[in-house]
Amino acid sequence: MLSVIAASLLAAAVPSDKLSSVALAAYWYKKDERGRGDEISELAKPKRFPAFAISEDEFLIADPLVRAKHLDRIELWFRGDKVPATEVARIEGQDAVVLKAGRPLKGVRALEFRKGDPVEKLVWKWSGDTLAVSASGVGTNDSVAVVASTGRVFRKGVSNALYVDKDRNPVWLDFGARFEIPDGKFEYVQPKEWTRLPADEYEKSAKRMEDRLSSALLGIVIHLNPVDKENSPRRYSRYDDDAGSNEIDALGFAVDGRVVVPSDLNGEKISRLGRVEASFPDGSKTNLVFVGALAEWNAMVFDIPDDFKGRVSPLSSAKTAAEDFDNRIAWIMTAENENGRIVTTATRRRFAGVKFVRGAGFVPSVGEWRPDRDYDDDMPTGLTKAFVLDDDGGIAVFSLARRFSARRWSRHDVEPVTAADLARFVAGECFNPEFMPRKEEERNRFVWLGTEAVRLTDALAREKKAQSFIKEYSRPPYVTEVYPGSPAAKAGIKAGDILLAVRRGSEKERPLEADYDYSYSSSTPWPDVENSLNTLMTEFGAGAKVTIVYARDGRRCEAPVVLESAPVHYKNAPKARNRTLGLSVRDMTFEVRRFFKFDEKAPGIVIAKVKPGSPADVAGLGEYELVTEVNGEKVTGAKDFAAKVKGKKDLVFAVRRLSQTRMVKIHVEPDDEAAKDKGEKSK
Repeated sequence: MLSVIAASLLAAAVPSDKLSSVALAAYWYKKDERGRGDEISELAKPKRFPAFAISEDEFLIADPLVRAKHLDRIELWFRGDKVPATEVARIEGQDAVVLKAGRPLKGVRALEFRKGDPVEKLVWKWSGDTLAVSASGVGTNDSVAVVASTGRVFRKGVSNALYVDKDRNPVWLDFGARFEIPDGKFEYVQPKEWTRLPADEYEKSAKRMEDRLSSALLGIVIHLNPVDKENSPRRYSRYDDDAGSNEIDALGFAVDGRVVVPSDLNGEKISRLGRVEASFPDGSKTNLVFVGALAEWNAMVFDIPDDFKGRVSPLSSAKTAAEDFDNRIAWIMTAENENGRIVTTATRRRFAGVKFVRGAGFVPSVGEWRPDRDYDDDMPTGLTKAFVLDDDGGIAVFSLARRFSARRWSRHDVEPVTAADLARFVAGECFNPEFMPRKEEERNRFVWLGTEAVRLTDALAREKKAQSFIKEYSRPPYVTEVYPGSPAAKAGIKAGDILLAVRRGSEKERPLEADYDYSYSSSTPWPDVENSLNTLMTEFGAGAKVTIVYARDGRRCEAPVVLESAPVHYKNAPKARNRTLGLSVRDMTFEVRRFFKFDEKAPGIVIAKVKPGSPADVAGLGEYELVTEVNGEKVTGAKDFAAKVKGKKDLVFAVRRLSQTRMVKIHVEPDDEAAKDKGEKSK
């Protein structure tokens, strides 16, 4: 309430009559038709804005970026008096809304504006749950700036600021809009002279833009083929996104006969891509045809079957060049897929310049906003999950997340893409050929760098003159082994190098982090190929050309690397199981042979699992031991082992653990094994 506005110190600096001209506008949000709402609607609390009286029943507030369809009601509060209010107009140039009160508020005094130059501004800001007002001096050209590259002059004010002259008369009310000043001197135009757009006309225009966008959007359901977690080429945990889920909702938009679907599916998930079902604006459904996945952005491109192309209205590029959007007003659109039903929202904003991206490219720039929070002048520049459309419905810019984030604690970096970028996406110029659906046997291949590494310690960093490469709370991988013939070996990376970062093409560098020694990722006695470094390489994909940044002898070095699929490793090696023995085994792979110092032709298999209480367990067999012989015959692999033990009553295994070899005798009943196999088949 306004009783908390002025502290005793402020009372002397701020005229009391100006405080009597400011009420609070309380916006009560409602749950939408989906039963959803933000935290304000859930708690039945309103969002509040300073409301400046310009007549006995009209008030101006900063545009809260909320459409009428989101509102339950609006109230004006002043010193205990509460009056219902409605939005009657929008003032686009000032990003302000005109509220009409049901009756005049008791005690409110309308601001009387005069012609003149300001010498002081009073700014209303929230501090926690308190609305405070501060006063400061200004010049006649307050907040005027010149853009050096173009010579254009602009003024960017402060929201909720009242400017007064030397006699404390109001001369200007500011809501933070950005104006161009052709002659270099800003003119303070009184609110009564501002051009108004009636609220009903604004809503009709917004509805027209929402319908235009909806006609180009498709609700997408992505069906992934299930994972064979036991033989998967990566580790899974309960912390993984979409863990256990093979059905993902997404949103697609049609551009030139194809559909762009933003989605953060990595290379592993894309390899499991199955059916992709699209819901069209007319309610019909069909499966889309995969064309490709973007290499640097989280998005895929699909073709629409010919019979369905006429059921969607593709977006086209805006006729206005991106640089010409500076200081223009256009539409910002957001969209959601709610179980195949598209929900869009439009709002109109003035653009605050252009943002340069990727060399010579640039896009319109506007303050980020979300419908569930107030506008804040300090919000970062950029758009989040939003389209920018011109008045003809042409797309000027759209934001996508970079596939690989350069920030350690962020999953991705959101970056605007231009209409020219979209044309390249649709034309297939930006695809990663390794990001595509694959058969199950092809999916079980890990992409690797071909190194083993440990976390870089402070002692190692001092010894290697690499202290400057260690960032706080970060420890890069220290290479202890480079496999012959691996991508790292071909690139000249050696044991003792410190891997700092990786980048692909024009992407930002991604810092590399070594696994902890106690990480859950490795439960085997030999180093796990499925470590965080190779997991990242797998996301890039086999055949990807990346640059590895590393430190050697205190110097920062770079090496181009062409990634390759790793050889078959332990966790996806061929396996066999004998239920009577209670034993599961796998082929011996390259990292296992290196750990046990076996050459490539040495026989043997690895015991993967031993069932508690089984004959194998009673005989003393343990996980990760090697069986090199069965009844005096060499074992060449898991399938050979299964054949050698099938139907045998008495078995003698030559078992090796580390450098120790022992003979283990086991007696089994073949009839029991046959019965169990028969029972399994009957199920």
